[in-house]
Amino acid sequence: MANNELYNDDELNAPDWLNEKFFENVLKKVEPKHAKVTDLVLKPGTLKNDHYASVLYRAKVKYILESKPSEEKVQSFILKVEPFVDGFKKDVMSDLHIFKTEIDMYTEVLPKIEKVLRQYGDETVLGPKLIDSSATSPSYIIFEDLAVKGYTTIGSRFTNIDEVKFALLKLAKLHAISYKLSKEKDTSFAALDKGSMNSLDPNNFDFIKNATKLLKEVLNEHKDLSAFVPLIDAVDDVLLPKTIAMFNENRDGKCNNGLTVLNHGDFHAKNIMIQTVGGKLNDLMLLDYQISVFGSPAIDLHYAFAMIFSPEMRRDHHDELLFYYITNFQETLRKTEYQGAIQTITNFRAELQKHRYWGLFLILSFLIINYAFADEKGDLAQVIENQTAQKKQLEDPRMLNELREIFPKFLYEGYFEY
Repeated sequence: MANNELYNDDELNAPDWLNEKFFENVLKKVEPKHAKVTDLVLKPGTLKNDHYASVLYRAKVKYILESKPSEEKVQSFILKVEPFVDGFKKDVMSDLHIFKTEIDMYTEVLPKIEKVLRQYGDETVLGPKLIDSSATSPSYIIFEDLAVKGYTTIGSRFTNIDEVKFALLKLAKLHAISYKLSKEKDTSFAALDKGSMNSLDPNNFDFIKNATKLLKEVLNEHKDLSAFVPLIDAVDDVLLPKTIAMFNENRDGKCNNGLTVLNHGDFHAKNIMIQTVGGKLNDLMLLDYQISVFGSPAIDLHYAFAMIFSPEMRRDHHDELLFYYITNFQETLRKTEYQGAIQTITNFRAELQKHRYWGLFLILSFLIINYAFADEKGDLAQVIENQTAQKKQLEDPRMLNELREIFPKFLYEGYFEY
């Protein structure tokens, strides 16, 4: 595998067990007859700034079937492998249960949700096709290669409003059917109680631990923004405990009767792939259900505001996009003949206000990742692992200008009151 600065270092050389014999076993999942691999090419699955938690490879496999030895065939797969290189990523991600969660999502949960949609004539696909997986070490998940079907990542830019609406439409259906099933006493989601903020101790994660401290240092360098530092100080000690408590509601049995859904959990701009036909958006695929968690829809909705919306959307289109999500949530319940009371726009807005500390925490800590995604020279791993790179990203003038708009809005809406 070629050394290239465009890729993560841990994806430049594949582990020895990803060999011809391994892929001959994988091919048993897609071929009726025994296959013999004739050529195997492994490359990094995507660019370094597109992801972080896993190690991704794209495998191009040439093979022949014993029944047709003169006819060479080709398959392309995307492999997601647990981090195996000693270091920060391996240490942190090993505590997140991400492979077990994602395997459960693709083998059991998403098929169940899609089955309900199909019963009512809805052909929505909520994720790429799963080919094979293993939850035991070394853990891996193998998917169809969406690039073969013309899907691409969005690249180094912010999302546009059509893409975000498509993503919110699929999210609304995921949320609505999980809400319907849970209210109908389906227990499929009970075990999905380990999300991003309650699977490890965030206080041991320097990126989170240093986030507000570094941001306040940057804000203090600007007279107008420094006025918000005392407001941040006033709530700094409660943001993380309240966030963890929200993620633990399902684990503690406190959210059984509330507005609770299956959250994607990592609903950001790099966890989508788009398919365009004739220059128009034809489909959008949601990816990476590694930290899906059952709980308040505020988990995904506040996350979307910080991590998938563009700055323009946060400024000018938040109400419109929230309305779009809620009405599609409601319509999905009606179409699938849900018999209970359907949550209102007021209910959703109250839920977001109730968990406003999560929205504030994300802006203070994670908004820089959205900006790093849109930077063609960005290095997400460095931003997450290196304090100097993190502070440099916080100094992005575009982000500081946006904070000049967001902080007053949050002040007026009570986000700094606890």
